[in-house]
Amino acid sequence: MHGGTASTLAQVRSNYWIPKGRQLVKKVIRNCFICRKYLAKRIDQLTSPLPSDRINQTPAFLVCGLDFAGPLYVDNFGELQKSYIVLFTCRVTRALHLELVSDMTTNSFRLPKIPRKKRKL
Repeated sequence: MHGGTASTLAQVRSNYWIPKGRQLVKKVIRNCFICRKYLAKRIDQLTSPLPSDRINQTPAFLVCGLDFAGPLYVDNFGELQKSYIVLFTCRVTRALHLELVSDMTTNSFRLPKIPRKKRKL
């Protein structure tokens, strides 16, 4: 790494005299890849603010996400039945609640065991 314009010019002038040496040294230092790499300014990553439900303390499953997994084949007295798993995830605590449903229609889907006052989809 170069020590700056003045010290680099002094080292060169101890052995050689170059006309317009200061301009040449400045140009070499400005174009030096290693110097540019170490003298570069850092740029901070801008992050967006977190949603309020992730910051404020709220009861579990007040704000939750929903997803389906499957199909799974369940043996129901010798008959294979297609079933699905409903995954409820709490956005605040990251808690999971799983339910088994018979199909993915709106009629069969209900929010069964999560109390109504503690959910928001």
